[in-house]
Amino acid sequence: NMSKKRRVWCLDPIDGTKGFLRGRVEGGQYCIALALIEDGEPVLSVLGCPNLPLPSTPATATTPYGLWSDEEIHESEEQQYPSPSTFSATRGCMFVAVRGCGCYEIPLHVIEKMLKRNITGNDDDESLSSSSWTQLQVTPNDGTSSSKPISQAKFCLGVERGFSDPNGTILKIAQLIHGADALTPATDDGDDNNSGVQDIKNSLRMDGQGKYGLLSRGDAEVFLRLPKKGYVDWVWDVAPGYLILKEAGGTMTDVRGRPIDFSEIGGEGRR
Repeated sequence: NMSKKRRVWCLDPIDGTKGFLRGRVEGGQYCIALALIEDGEPVLSVLGCPNLPLPSTPATATTPYGLWSDEEIHESEEQQYPSPSTFSATRGCMFVAVRGCGCYEIPLHVIEKMLKRNITGNDDDESLSSSSWTQLQVTPNDGTSSSKPISQAKFCLGVERGFSDPNGTILKIAQLIHGADALTPATDDGDDNNSGVQDIKNSLRMDGQGKYGLLSRGDAEVFLRLPKKGYVDWVWDVAPGYLILKEAGGTMTDVRGRPIDFSEIGGEGRR
């Protein structure tokens, strides 16, 4: 009972289970999601995303999102064991946020080097410093030169369209934002979850709370989740990503525009 405990850790060891099962080569996304909640408010969040493409790398532009290239597959198959590095230089990152202190991203291969340096005591690598952390900021909407008009906002959504938007409400919202030509024709690609369902042209789709990381670093601007009636989002499904987004300057509310109350998530009053 969240309301009876002042401090609570919540952990989802594989957030985005279906992305994990899709497999990394197919671009399947998942993360280890951790949050510390005090008095019903997240104060610390960590998202570890082993297969998430790093910013501005080729896999950020693939469909499906994060799909491995033939070169990546070949390099993985030719890799010798034990490998000198567990993580590649182009994918795998961790997002960290502390209430009032901002949101930061660091590549996992850099963390791996830091850990090895601490074990060996070798301080020769000058690249391993505080500069390895990048402070994140959501896409501005204040009219400055770096801002983006709402008509160009990119949606970041779950892979299974029929689950995250069974009534097509998000598609209608996209048409209001992007115009009448916002949607693709209905697909028939053999995927039972998406067959016969239209999609948003200016969007990317992935599993897991890594979406909040993409929003935080400005790779997308809108995330909506409107699952079927009666579905329950538990605290570990939301709290880690919430603080990542908030500390990068973003906003999250429930469907009625109310602030998220983490002392009630999963309860009868906030399903």
